Amino acid sequence: MNYIKKIDIKLVGIIIIAILSRAVLLGVYPVGIHVDEAYAAYEAYSMLMYGTDSWGYVNPVYLTVWGSGMSALESYMMMPFIAIWGLNMVTIRLPQMIMGCLSVIILYLLIKKVANKEMAIWAGLMLAICPWHIMMSRWGLDANFAPAFILLGMYFFVLGLEKDKYFIISSFFWGLSLYCYALMWIFVPVFLILSIIYCLKHKKIRVSKYSVSAVIVLGIVALPLMLFVLINMGILSEIRTPYISIPQLVEFRSDELTLANVVTNIRDFLRIYIKQYDYNLMNGTPYFGLYYLFSLPFIILGACVIVKRVIDNARNNRFGYEVFIIFWIIICTAIGLIRSMSIYRANCMNMSVLIVLVVGIYSFYTKISHVWCKRSIVALYLISFMAFQIYYFTGYQESIREMQLAGADDALEYAVSLKETNEKNIIRITGRLRHPQVLFYQEYPTDEFIETVEWRNYPAKWISAKQFGYFLWDVDTLNYDDIYIICEDEIDRFKENGFTIRNYDFCAVAVYENSGK
Repeated sequence: MNYIKKIDIKLVGIIIIAILSRAVLLGVYPVGIHVDEAYAAYEAYSMLMYGTDSWGYVNPVYLTVWGSGMSALESYMMMPFIAIWGLNMVTIRLPQMIMGCLSVIILYLLIKKVANKEMAIWAGLMLAICPWHIMMSRWGLDANFAPAFILLGMYFFVLGLEKDKYFIISSFFWGLSLYCYALMWIFVPVFLILSIIYCLKHKKIRVSKYSVSAVIVLGIVALPLMLFVLINMGILSEIRTPYISIPQLVEFRSDELTLANVVTNIRDFLRIYIKQYDYNLMNGTPYFGLYYLFSLPFIILGACVIVKRVIDNARNNRFGYEVFIIFWIIICTAIGLIRSMSIYRANCMNMSVLIVLVVGIYSFYTKISHVWCKRSIVALYLISFMAFQIYYFTGYQESIREMQLAGADDALEYAVSLKETNEKNIIRITGRLRHPQVLFYQEYPTDEFIETVEWRNYPAKWISAKQFGYFLWDVDTLNYDDIYIICEDEIDRFKENGFTIRNYDFCAVAVYENSGK
């Protein structure tokens, strides 16, 4: 009974909101499958069922995929769920959904540790109902794992300032975060160096067996990626073993970090945090933004409060957790100057901005005395959350059906059944349905793919398949003995040439039924 009395009803409600908003109809919404999500899922399936990824590497530390690579942690986290329940939309999205829900709890615990319980409740609530985080938690993109691992690394780092054994757990999660997204390779070492220097100055860290072990753990976890960078800079040859592979990519994207486009990068960066939209509907919506559009004044207030506290602490030579937020934002802003930003690329910063928002809301909330004013703030966010949920499950899905090629799975299934029963030559596919989506939907044998694939533009950073097996990416050539998988806006041309059309949402199958007669 005493244990039940200690349960915080507000926190329980927040966790329920977080789970429901991220888990309900997870395999259905968002509709279709994003090409990167499909590729990550297929690589997980390939390694699980065939022992290699689609490029023939055993347990690669980095996936080759399009030619210029993709982080591998997401695929490895999918594998247990695929092993149990098969390759489907739910199993490939479960890891991100679970990490999204866990992030709400970890953020609550972190803010409770560095501030107080009331602010922690606000933090948990704001993350639970945050449009950016809800959308991010419902589909599998490698960069979307970064915020959760940053939070885990940060939380155990803070615990380590009191009990240094937690530094080992912190360093493990910081190490894993490097396998979430390449921009973390800049953020993590710079953030940790600045934070450790600051903590040493205030005697919050001491040399001990735990702190030394933490450094060793981080080094061990990060070592494969350090070798990967050396290999792709041409310093070492690629490493292939029966247990792990460190591949040399077709193209290495090191040239993407440059000050040549700094003005454009600044514009993109400001748009993300002022307009809260980057024109990519998979990342956000123009109607609600990342944190709800009306939150900008609270973000500005929170930034002012944090900066003031950091200055006061510096003047009084006093330790304060706020400086970590300053480090966090400065590093991510610097990254934004040398790399064009989108919402998912800015994922390493998005969580820090939400924390700034929480500080602003809490500061305003505690300064107003009228109870109805306080309730109106809560009501404003909860009503906005309900409006967002309604939009997400209705109008938003209609908005993305074209870009996600809704219906492609059913179109492929029908086309393949026609190929097998009518002995048609090949299946010709529209260029908008990319090869990883076909591989995923068909659960295509990896060994057959490696043996038969022909690339359209090899070598390149973004390679696309021209053909594998009986799938050919060419719908411009009309052949009455072939089956065509096309998009909704390509139907008229095939109707005019006598093809029979079978519609599947935004996709369709076109076949000339009189061929051979």
